[in-house]
Amino acid sequence: MVSRRNRWIGASCASVVILLGTTGASAQPSASDKAAAEALFDDAQRLIQAGKIKEACVKYEQSQRIDPAIGTVLYLADCYERSGRLASAWATFREGASMARSAGQSDRAAAGDKRASALEPRLGKLVLQVDAATRGLEGLSIEHGGKQVNPALYGVSSPVDAGTHQVHVTAPGHESWSGVVEVKDGSESRLAIPALRKVAEPVAVDPTPAPAAVPAANTTPTPAPTPAQPLPSGDSGTGDGQRMAGVVLGGVGVVGVAIGSVFGITAINKNSDAEKLCPRGDVCDDPEGVTLTDDAKSAALVSNIAFGVGGAALVAGAVLYLTAPTEQAALRVVPSVGKGSGFIQLGGRF
Repeated sequence: MVSRRNRWIGASCASVVILLGTTGASAQPSASDKAAAEALFDDAQRLIQAGKIKEACVKYEQSQRIDPAIGTVLYLADCYERSGRLASAWATFREGASMARSAGQSDRAAAGDKRASALEPRLGKLVLQVDAATRGLEGLSIEHGGKQVNPALYGVSSPVDAGTHQVHVTAPGHESWSGVVEVKDGSESRLAIPALRKVAEPVAVDPTPAPAAVPAANTTPTPAPTPAQPLPSGDSGTGDGQRMAGVVLGGVGVVGVAIGSVFGITAINKNSDAEKLCPRGDVCDDPEGVTLTDDAKSAALVSNIAFGVGGAALVAGAVLYLTAPTEQAALRVVPSVGKGSGFIQLGGRF
């Protein structure tokens, strides 16, 4: 009995029956491979009769991969045509005809050529118009349907199955590009592939860290000077601010003079009372007179200090107000009082 995989029925499934022998193969499949391929072929035939064309095509493809045979190829081509994949059917009919001629099966080769020729006017075609600059890129890759397109086919009208086709283009050092085109049976569609844009080169960064600064031997770093605290002002960087500081210092001077006057009057009164109790001059035996004398001296000391501070503040305030330099004024006033002595320390910048 002749295997069903070794005969092929034409488009009508009844009008043309070609009985041919098996074909030779370069690598002989095992008995189990042949059995599997035959089972898949039979499943495909049952699916065809049930009207499940796409599922049948898958079975034919699997059978052909396991045990290639001319009959299976031609049945697969017929299945592609039934499913509407005209370009795939055309290419597979031509493949089967070529295999048949190589095997000396002229009738089967003629049948395959006839079916392919009948499909040619109905084929949808796609032209990939590749920009000249893109064509010259080293490492260029154009993929269509998950397969790389041969550069010889750039610009060539090639048969493709009807439907939506996606094309992906890449090249080293360039941005990738993708395009979509719709192809219909019996018409030609074109997809223009533009010049790919170069990828911006990243700025080179020296990975070597800069050496840390090393202080010179036997050198002690000089600490930064602490800036003087400015007196309150409405404008810290103009002459108005300094004039405000002068007014404040003038007020301090007036207060100092007032305090000095009060303590001065107190010293005069206490000294007058002491003289009433100790009229003999420097030597006094009256304890109250001695106390009044000491109090008078202390009041006189505070009066002198207050007058000194007030006078210095008045002078500093006048200088600040009248000169009003562009730099911010800063003044430190430090009074010090001790037993039997007193002084005022002024510092800052003007």
